[in-house]
Amino acid sequence: MTDIRVRIAPSPTGNLHVGTARTALFNYLYAKHTGGKFILRIEDTDLSRSEEQYVTDIFNGLKQLGLEWDEGPDTGGPYGPYKQSERFDLYREYAEKLVQTGKAYYCYCTTEELDTEKQKAIAEKRPYVYSRRCCDPQIATDLAKNNDRPKALRFRIPETPEKVVFQDLIRNEVSFETALIGDFVIVKSNGTASYNFAVVVDDITMKISHVIRGEDHVSNTPKQILLYEALGEPVPEFAHVGMILAPDRSKLSKRHGATAVAEFIRQGYLPEAFCNFLALLGWSPPDGVEVGSLDHFATQFTLDRIVLSPAVFDQEKLNWLNGMYIREMALPALFTRVTPYLAHHDLSRYPEEKLLMILDAVREPLTVLSDITDAVGYFFEDPPPVLPEAEEVLQSAETHAVLKQFQETVLPTMAFESPETISVGIKALVEAMKPMKTKAVMWALRAALTGRVHGADLGKTLYILGKETVLKRLDQVSSLTVL
Repeated sequence: MTDIRVRIAPSPTGNLHVGTARTALFNYLYAKHTGGKFILRIEDTDLSRSEEQYVTDIFNGLKQLGLEWDEGPDTGGPYGPYKQSERFDLYREYAEKLVQTGKAYYCYCTTEELDTEKQKAIAEKRPYVYSRRCCDPQIATDLAKNNDRPKALRFRIPETPEKVVFQDLIRNEVSFETALIGDFVIVKSNGTASYNFAVVVDDITMKISHVIRGEDHVSNTPKQILLYEALGEPVPEFAHVGMILAPDRSKLSKRHGATAVAEFIRQGYLPEAFCNFLALLGWSPPDGVEVGSLDHFATQFTLDRIVLSPAVFDQEKLNWLNGMYIREMALPALFTRVTPYLAHHDLSRYPEEKLLMILDAVREPLTVLSDITDAVGYFFEDPPPVLPEAEEVLQSAETHAVLKQFQETVLPTMAFESPETISVGIKALVEAMKPMKTKAVMWALRAALTGRVHGADLGKTLYILGKETVLKRLDQVSSLTVL
């Protein structure tokens, strides 16, 4: 059996996109499932748009998701270099092979001449393919005499029209008419290799066995297959994955919100939760378990479980998954994750035990890590801001009665030894205020101490705040007008 070698080859012209990350994940899972190798290659032949900051973003994004590569620009490997900008000599070597065998020829047509050809085809309502003008040796020789003319290298499509047919591992049989492809450029007039040529040379020399990529590359596949055959090299297996669409089934773009992995991480999505979500965009595990680690999904992953249709980016499902991961993560580990979002709060106010208790008390409703900033605010702000619904509660006569009873009869004897002992005192307050509803009693106390009517368990809240702070906050709200 051929050694399985797959790759992800992003262009550093922008931050790591959700679609690229999902493709990387599928390649990674396939490599791990089959015992193969996962290779990272940076396709930076577009020197005018490629930036090192985006290379760094790609590295960081993949690593955050847990997608460690076996070979790549930073780790090296037997088939490097792993940046296209460092492989130009290799592309020239393979281009010369095609020239020597008569399978490629130089084209001296100007942009204006090519545009004229294209406009004529449009006017005649026929698909445009290059006229092969420079395929004529005499014309090419005459044009070459003008040093001002560009000099690109074109691949020669076989003279006899035929079909390029391949078995896509996801889409089954796919075919293209060569007559509709036309002699395409493989080396541009500026000397850089075109995408289709560079990717073939790279995949040949890196011994890539399976090309798993987005369906937007289906139309590139026949050109690449023709190049493999012209170079006398085996053609890899192809698998084209459906696109990721926005909820309105349009192409996912920035108008729908974040599209880069780094943006989601900054917003407070856990990388492992986001990775879990990506795995389910177009693939389903055979065991039906949708929440799992990379290692678990790797044992389940096969290409035949990838659906043909596009996947819809379901924000609600992502939020649900992330919230579940937050709730299930060990407190110390979760505290490390949320610490960057607590920069505006003085954490030295509480010992570590109480900081973890705060986190445990507020994490249930959290959707993203950044929610923690507001969720814990009332533990650190004196006095805490009073939200409108809490202000309304504080203005009522019932609240005045509750706070008076609490201060005069319950608080003096309340033991601040643990959340449990405090809860006993709160229950006594509820009993003393009957027939007032429990909800009204709790809202009154919570509004006075936190400026909100919803929040962490009251027993835990009072214990964390401590008796001194509780007394201080009760004094602070006593000045509010009571109706």
